Amino acid sequence: MKKLFGLFSCCMLGFSSLSAAPLIVDGIYLIVNQQVFTFSEAEEARNALRQQVLQEGQTLDEAEISKRVEQRLIAELLLRSRAKTLKIDASADEVQERIGLLREQNPQLRTVNDKILQDQIADDFRRQRLLAREVDTKVRVGEEEITKLCKLQTVELRQIELAQILLRGEEIPERIKIIQEQFKKGMAFEEMAKALSDDPAAERNGGRLGQFRKGELLPAIEKVAFQLEVGRLSDPLETEFGTHLLMVQSEVLPDALKCNALNESQRKQFEEQAFQQVRQQAVEDYIAELREKAQITVNPFPKGWNG
Repeated sequence: MKKLFGLFSCCMLGFSSLSAAPLIVDGIYLIVNQQVFTFSEAEEARNALRQQVLQEGQTLDEAEISKRVEQRLIAELLLRSRAKTLKIDASADEVQERIGLLREQNPQLRTVNDKILQDQIADDFRRQRLLAREVDTKVRVGEEEITKLCKLQTVELRQIELAQILLRGEEIPERIKIIQEQFKKGMAFEEMAKALSDDPAAERNGGRLGQFRKGELLPAIEKVAFQLEVGRLSDPLETEFGTHLLMVQSEVLPDALKCNALNESQRKQFEEQAFQQVRQQAVEDYIAELREKAQITVNPFPKGWNG
């Protein structure tokens, strides 16, 4: 972390000989239990997140970027503070060993300042050891979690045979009510589709759309269809094509996964995935617990901040 000139919430100011307007050099952005981040460090984290979002083809507005960075930096300082309280540290030898290994694997790191790398790697060691001590030792993964994850993945890989009744035009709420009532009384979906659907093909195919995997349907339809149980009628769904009432007529599950009789390799894979899921939630809960007891100050970026 850059050298700080005291824990203050105001900013250091510099003045140009060409203007009386102040130029903001740096200042304290975040204080968590006497651990700090500066405005420049927060801006660096924002830029990194902007780049990540761009590379992933996503979009986030500046307000959301600022919010996420603030949460991440608070979490980091909470962990630093806790590690300091528990006197968890890293030795100079293991830090240097890790630096040597990283520079061997990543030649571009040879140009990075030694002190910066030392601080980052030491923080990483402290964070890992803190979480291993305070979180990992309490995470338990049993057969229930492994089987649940296996079944979820099985559902993710399933294929569904989907049918729909498509409604367009007038009196759609009234027509939906009729369809729902007739379905409850046991009228065949295929017969209702032939009689009531506005899809021209329905009279011929009874509303059958075919068999689909995830990724092969419109996102809005897929989200609803893959949560439906076989034989259940969906709630009305609006798309640009009209109002859809969906039904999964059958499903095909992958043969390779038998969740109650996993082989050793499959079980190990699901156990690791389940551990990571349970651990992630445990880490979030741990950080929330630390936050409740912490003293946190967040200073807004000042006017005239030059980034």
